[in-house]
Amino acid sequence: MIGICLVTGGVVLVGTIYGRGIGASFLAGGALGGLNLAWLRQTVTSAFAWNPSRLKTRVLVGFFLRLLLIPLALYVMLRFLFLSVPAAVAGFAVFNCSIFVEGVLEAFGRRSQADSEKPNQNE
Repeated sequence: MIGICLVTGGVVLVGTIYGRGIGASFLAGGALGGLNLAWLRQTVTSAFAWNPSRLKTRVLVGFFLRLLLIPLALYVMLRFLFLSVPAAVAGFAVFNCSIFVEGVLEAFGRRSQADSEKPNQNE
């Protein structure tokens, strides 16, 4: 959620200052960053979930495929869609840095919504 807010704010700011094309580039990079983190979450969940029907090689292939598709997707976006390189990379970085922002918020005592919705087991 923090990543979506940061990317949305960045798109509005960058789009207002530099124009819609740069804002679209920032949004494309942010969308790629979001897709990357969603895929990473699914891969890590698969790797640590005990499920004999899933092969470990399949999880590893998915992980490395994700790593290869990131630069390939950035190349395609920049080469064929005429997007701004710095704006797309900035959007990608902002979404991925949202993990750092959430970690800092957690360190200073703000609990995430998922944790606050869980019943307190000490009661």
